[in-house]
Amino acid sequence: MPWDDKNKSSGPWGGGSDDEPAKDGGSPWTRPGGGGGNNNDLEAQMKRMQERFRKRSNGNGGGGGRRRGGGGTGPNFGPLGFVVLVGIALLGWLSTSVVMVDPTQQAAVFRFGKWQTNFGPGLHFHLPAPIEEHVLVEVENRKETRIGNNLEESLMLTQDENIVDIQFSVFWKVNSEHPENFILNVKNPSEAVEQVAESVMREVVGKTRLQGVITTERDVVQTEVGKQIQALLDDYRAGIEILAVTIDRSDPPKQVIEAFNDVNVAEQDAETNINQATQFANEVVPQARGSAQRILQEAEAYRDQVLADAQGEASRFEQIYEEYRKAPRVTRERMYLETMEKVLERSDKLIMDQDSGAVPYLPLERTQRSTNGGQQ
Repeated sequence: MPWDDKNKSSGPWGGGSDDEPAKDGGSPWTRPGGGGGNNNDLEAQMKRMQERFRKRSNGNGGGGGRRRGGGGTGPNFGPLGFVVLVGIALLGWLSTSVVMVDPTQQAAVFRFGKWQTNFGPGLHFHLPAPIEEHVLVEVENRKETRIGNNLEESLMLTQDENIVDIQFSVFWKVNSEHPENFILNVKNPSEAVEQVAESVMREVVGKTRLQGVITTERDVVQTEVGKQIQALLDDYRAGIEILAVTIDRSDPPKQVIEAFNDVNVAEQDAETNINQATQFANEVVPQARGSAQRILQEAEAYRDQVLADAQGEASRFEQIYEEYRKAPRVTRERMYLETMEKVLERSDKLIMDQDSGAVPYLPLERTQRSTNGGQQ
């Protein structure tokens, strides 16, 4: 080897032979030909090696390298890496204070579990967790709860002690003004609405007759049930808004539905007969009233005529009486002559003459008619 000599006094790093230990304790870092070297050179070599190792570790992304001999090393981030990690953690913590609310949502903000305020649609901020937290609630979704799917729910007692089979639906949503009540006070919203609606429906049906529930008063029942459900949920502070109540089915029980249908048919027939009788009465009564009015008018006309004739005769008699008071003799003769003229006008007459006896009286008018008839 180039570093071998005849005396074999030094290795590649200086020092003694193979069988002789190196001077200065046999250090592998001793310069050749210099005996043990000095301590300053050794410290410089150590620093340079440490710098190389640190640069190599940073070049590998801070990952743990392996020493010669297979030992692993832990991560060495350094001051800058620690600052980056702290910054990321801080940003993650501050991100819990950002709230993005959709148009169909409301956000309820709680500080240490106590409600503070509500956020509408848009971007909002609050104190980061765990100081303040928020809960998003869908306030525009229309939900439906059906009641009466089994006999225990559907059979109800009416005011007239009949049983009706009712199935109805309740449409509701979260109250947008108080979503915090929905979050804090309601554990199972659908079950709460179902129980309240069934209780209220039984109360309203119990105050209504069977015929009204199944026919004419269904709209009234629906409206009243909706109002009472809303009032009861408001008392519970449930944060639920009732949109509508719809009765899907209201029939008598299956065991008596045929008999009930017969009763309905009979009632419809009775209603038909009543309508026909009413129509006939509406036709006959006006005619009878018209005939009665006509008879009354004819009687009034006859009465007026008789009164007018009587008044005329009385007036004529009074006039004659006035003339009679002025000239009784003349008036008597005139009345006598007028009366005899009326009596003798319609009878045959004989003229009694003392010399010639009874001579028939021939009126000129009759003689003229006889003459005219003979000429014809």
